[in-house]
Amino acid sequence: LDASVIDEPVEALAAATRETLALGDLVSGMLSQSMEVFETDDSRLLRQIERIDDDVDGLHEAIKLYLVKVSAAGLSIDDSRRFVEILTFITHLEHIGDIIDKNLMELAAKKIKHRLAFSHEGLAELRQFHERVADNMKLAFNVFTLRDVRLARKLLGEKALLRDAEVHMATEHFARLRVGRPESIETSAIHLDIIRDLKRINSHL
Repeated sequence: LDASVIDEPVEALAAATRETLALGDLVSGMLSQSMEVFETDDSRLLRQIERIDDDVDGLHEAIKLYLVKVSAAGLSIDDSRRFVEILTFITHLEHIGDIIDKNLMELAAKKIKHRLAFSHEGLAELRQFHERVADNMKLAFNVFTLRDVRLARKLLGEKALLRDAEVHMATEHFARLRVGRPESIETSAIHLDIIRDLKRINSHL
């Protein structure tokens, strides 16, 4: 975030865009590692993710304050539009970081504490759902960078597809509960909450 180009909106917004992608890399890493925590019960990795969220909060605040200074110099219509895009995107990324830190990692801590294990099928479904959200995050970064309408429509379309996947997963999970699979019963609340939180992340994207 180069202070020397504050009075040059095009250059300053380019710098803010680069830092937004750096912020995105941090959040993307958190999302990727969150699934690993659920699979390995690695408490050390869980704490590392919590520390990364502190970095996310710090970078989000730095970009936001930088943008405020840039806007004080006066912006063209196009620059104003990009200003709003960057500000909106970093806000959503910060919220995603919070969901991973405060919600998903809390569920992981509960799973570790009570030594719970997902059923083989349940874990496979969660992996698939998580992978879909992670792919949408990459797509969102491309939309933000390229500002391509076709990619934006594809990202919007993914919302309906994810909703269908959620319904299918819930149906499969409740089927396992009906037949009395003990691991499914023990982890039911955590399983459903992970899906809910991943869906919230996708909504921010």
